[in-house]
Amino acid sequence: MHPLGGCPMGEDASFSVVNENCQVYSGKSGIETHNGLYIMDGSVIPRSLGVNPLLTICAISERACEKLTTQEGLKIDYNLPSYPKNGGVSDEKVLGIEFTECMKGFFSTQSKENTERGYQIGKDEGSSIEFLLTIRSENLEEMVGNPDHKATLFGTVKAPFISKDVITVTGGEFLLFISREDRVETRNMVYRMILNTEEGKKYLFVGAKWIQDDGLTNIWRDTSTLYTTIYDGETENSPVFGKGILHILPEDFAKQMTTMKVINSKSILDEVKGLAKFGSFFAGALYDVYGGVASSIVPWDKDARPRTKRPLRVSSPEVHFFKASDGADLRLLRYKGGNKGPVLLSPGLGVSSLIFSIDTIDTNLLEYLFENRYDVWLFDYRTSIALPSAPLPNTGDVIATKDYPAAVNKVRELTKVDKIQVVAHCFGATTFTMALLAGLEGVRSVVLSQISADVEVPTSMDIKVGLHTAEILDALGIEDMTAYTSDKDGWLDKFFNSVLALQPQSLFSHDVNPVSRRISFLYGSLYRLENLNEETYRYGLGEMFGVSNIKAFEHLSKMIRAHKVVNSEGKDVYVPNWDRLNLPITFIHGAENRCYLPESTELTYKKLIDRFDPNQYNRHVIPDYGHIDCIFGKNAHKDVYPLILQSLNLY
Repeated sequence: MHPLGGCPMGEDASFSVVNENCQVYSGKSGIETHNGLYIMDGSVIPRSLGVNPLLTICAISERACEKLTTQEGLKIDYNLPSYPKNGGVSDEKVLGIEFTECMKGFFSTQSKENTERGYQIGKDEGSSIEFLLTIRSENLEEMVGNPDHKATLFGTVKAPFISKDVITVTGGEFLLFISREDRVETRNMVYRMILNTEEGKKYLFVGAKWIQDDGLTNIWRDTSTLYTTIYDGETENSPVFGKGILHILPEDFAKQMTTMKVINSKSILDEVKGLAKFGSFFAGALYDVYGGVASSIVPWDKDARPRTKRPLRVSSPEVHFFKASDGADLRLLRYKGGNKGPVLLSPGLGVSSLIFSIDTIDTNLLEYLFENRYDVWLFDYRTSIALPSAPLPNTGDVIATKDYPAAVNKVRELTKVDKIQVVAHCFGATTFTMALLAGLEGVRSVVLSQISADVEVPTSMDIKVGLHTAEILDALGIEDMTAYTSDKDGWLDKFFNSVLALQPQSLFSHDVNPVSRRISFLYGSLYRLENLNEETYRYGLGEMFGVSNIKAFEHLSKMIRAHKVVNSEGKDVYVPNWDRLNLPITFIHGAENRCYLPESTELTYKKLIDRFDPNQYNRHVIPDYGHIDCIFGKNAHKDVYPLILQSLNLY
């Protein structure tokens, strides 16, 4: 068959091969045809039909068949067969999952025993191997819940040492999380497939990712490393041909998350829920970094549509899990926009570093700094809701004295610089100020958002603190509180939501979002509603805010009563070291902040310029802004971010 008329249709044999009925002409001219000889495919089309000509070709072929059967006195039954439904079989199709994965690495035939040695020898020899595989399961629940469930995989492999041509894959199987008897608290992801070369050789490829239940520190290594054995034959009884290791790069992992799709979904909601379920199971703690799907549906609004994240205008991140000196898990996400900085961004309490990278606004702070060529590091300390440790009883002291030193040293180590820059917000700014006063080194300039060493709050917050609310909750055995709520909450939570609707700030600001009401109850008024866009209000708040531990609230209460930073026992151990704040610091404060009054940073600023070189300090009060809307307000990229950038550029 020729796509451009190898046997063109025409009026006679002088310039055509077939007639209008696809019968082949018998001579070099005229209209006589061979008896019973037909050509009914795309080659009869005398010219290109453009994109996807299948329907036109099929129509011509079917017309020719109809003419042929009529001529022969035959009849085609066009009625479709119909059978009674089997009452025992459901029409309901279960959800499935499909995704594509790309991994690259090295292997060697010189190592038959050790994958690490095979990888190193192969790397030295230039013996590369890579695959592009699509993995598909017709039953998502089985794949997640049954360790014996096998998904199919198919695709191609490139391994020049095995074949100069692309190698096709057959008989592929993928098993998700098989427990290993020989390794405690370790599960495998297993890849098995037959490699078929153009030369006619067949090799069995067996790869395994070892996922260890050892906390977060090694999660990227475990998820991105495939230990591989290739057999010279189709079974594991065949001789070992070679061993090696394949890895997935961060940018490829990000692409992999976008290839995930749900099979047999009947609605967008089905698809989003399926993606979230499998993605979080497959990628674990990495899914919130790379996953394409945000929360399955806004929890407080049953009528809201599901949403997917918009792609951020940044590179794929490097993920670094590491530990504080006391063993607590911490996380850094690196987005290298250039060689400026490096700058570490630290969030507040009851949130995560997502406040800097939320996609519900047109430009977030991460994108803004990335576009201005900064090497940006998003920091999640131990109370971040991105970490399992969020609800544990931790005070600001451990963040100041253990988490920040570990984070600053990790960034310095990985970037090979002597000093870094820091942008810290709210509780992050409070604890970072404490860290500096406690002797933290390796920082050349700081931007502090909303708070620092002095603490002044509105009367309503003073009353709440005066009633010792946090201490009472602690005495009652309540260890944490959360801003998150959903329609699956029990009656007590629903009653609590109803009570919060009667708060003055909820009534008079027309705040109908239960998550937003809880935020106001826990922290005071954190934003002006008019500064949030619809996406952030309906979706973003529920994604960004979560659990906070009561011990942290108790610590904050002691600071509010002391009107300055103190330790968790209320002792004045930080402020006496005021000389340690003799470095460039810029303060950002919302003029309408009803959580921490602007007087807070004003007091600190005045003390610093009276004591040290005033030229190294700046303070900006942002008109018509509250507290955290300075970070993710819809126009923060116009009103606030340029001031942060200006401060960073100075040093």
